[in-house]
Amino acid sequence: MAVCTDEKHHSNTSGSIRLTLLHHQYQCLDDLVCSRNGSTSAQGQAPQLASSLFFRRRRPPPRNVSAPVTSAGPFYGFVAQISLGTPPTKHSVLFDTGSSFSWVQCRPCGITSGCYSQNGPLFDSAASSTYRRLPCSSPSCQSASVATRNTLNCSVQDNTCSYRMEYSDLSASMGRLVTDRLTVGQESIPGFVFGCSQDHEGVFGSYSGIIGFGVHELSFLSQVAEAAHIYRAFSYYLPSPSSEGYIQMGNYDEEAFAFTPMFTAGQVNYLDLTGILVDGHRLNLTDKQGAPTWCYLDTGTPVSVLPRYVFDQLSDAVADRIKGYQRVQGATWCFDPWYWWTERAIPTVVMEFRDSVRLMLNKERLMSQQSDGRLCLEFDRSSNGFYILGSAQMKMTYLVQDIEKSRMGFPINFQ
Repeated sequence: MAVCTDEKHHSNTSGSIRLTLLHHQYQCLDDLVCSRNGSTSAQGQAPQLASSLFFRRRRPPPRNVSAPVTSAGPFYGFVAQISLGTPPTKHSVLFDTGSSFSWVQCRPCGITSGCYSQNGPLFDSAASSTYRRLPCSSPSCQSASVATRNTLNCSVQDNTCSYRMEYSDLSASMGRLVTDRLTVGQESIPGFVFGCSQDHEGVFGSYSGIIGFGVHELSFLSQVAEAAHIYRAFSYYLPSPSSEGYIQMGNYDEEAFAFTPMFTAGQVNYLDLTGILVDGHRLNLTDKQGAPTWCYLDTGTPVSVLPRYVFDQLSDAVADRIKGYQRVQGATWCFDPWYWWTERAIPTVVMEFRDSVRLMLNKERLMSQQSDGRLCLEFDRSSNGFYILGSAQMKMTYLVQDIEKSRMGFPINFQ
């Protein structure tokens, strides 16, 4: 039985492109990604904070290439830095495994709602010699309608393909479908297809846009893999506030991981969650309707999401086994310290996936500590019965999503 831990990462980075990821409390990244004002408890805020296209959608996720990742403040994404255009200009973008479409804000802004305030300059298409608008007859225009799950509009006046990317909280990005040169690491990729956002609805934080790592051919990963002739997989490490993480696209060291099958629904990847154990006590994941326990993978969702009946079991099981804390009245997922207790202990929680692959949740991945010493579960209830593996449970551990072989890897303990 494979058990996932935080042991030393064994990587094969020959010929890779790597992007760096940073936490929202980290210092500025090249003066573009800046630290935000403190951290907030994620409990009960998942719909508001989630950046993912899956979680916010109206409709119910050779060589190597890598890039840096950073967590996005109140918006709680993880932010990478890419460069677009000729000459290249840097842009801070949210890393999203729950979507397949990429976009950044562009000049000129639209006349409807225009652009929102962001860190760093907007992408100026007029300043790039390699910028091109895509016509309505372009195959990418038709393909983007699948990636955005929306019918694309065509401007009769200039024969330009337009897109609208909608989210379940009614936020949206609107603009033109374009191509330009993408630079990631040392790799320069011509003809990268993305959305040039000129209008928006709702809130997207203060970052330039989103890069989607879903399975569609227009996803960031798919385009980079095809252009750079690399293996279609990506490994990543979501960092703490005091460290740097990464996204690495391409080959990886297979011997460093234990694998569970990965499936796809609506361009979002998911796993078969077979169990949740609290100090060895197995929770009941089967509801009255016998619904499948598909667990969607989404770095844009800040905490993992469980159906209400499973969340309640987890909260009760932790409450029965935690030592030195008492449950907060009216907030069953939070626990206050009993200061007269000298012994404190947090139960061991394990998430188990098909083929007995396990992810062990240490204290940092199970609970968040508030400024008053209170501990709160890093999980939320789902109103629609979904399971989502969010960034709180994926942080500070090495993971890989192998699109080519339809599998996800969790690190195993190499001695």
